[in-house]
Amino acid sequence: MAAASNHSDGYQEAKYYLIFLHSIPERPLSREVVDLHAAHLAELDDSGKLVMAGPLLERAGGLIVLRTGSVAEAMAIAEEDPLVRGAYQTYELGTWLMSNRQNDYRPNIQPGSHK
Repeated sequence: MAAASNHSDGYQEAKYYLIFLHSIPERPLSREVVDLHAAHLAELDDSGKLVMAGPLLERAGGLIVLRTGSVAEAMAIAEEDPLVRGAYQTYELGTWLMSNRQNDYRPNIQPGSHK
């Protein structure tokens, strides 16, 4: 969900939550756990919360981009992921405000403006 910005035309900032997955070298992935992870992503996609997801080639892990109502919801989704739940991967959560034409490539990053 987008948070309100200071734009007078009613424009809403594009806000996404990023889940950076980090592989645990001692815990190789099985086909079964990858299938469970894929099913989790499909559920998120069906609910309209998944923006994009996939592995990162430069490091062991992946990225999930979500559109949710809150950081708490994004954290709950990360904790529910079979890769995290099964201790195959850890994660970091970040909030991303998109720079784009609508916000003149200057998202509103005032403290407290994007809770």
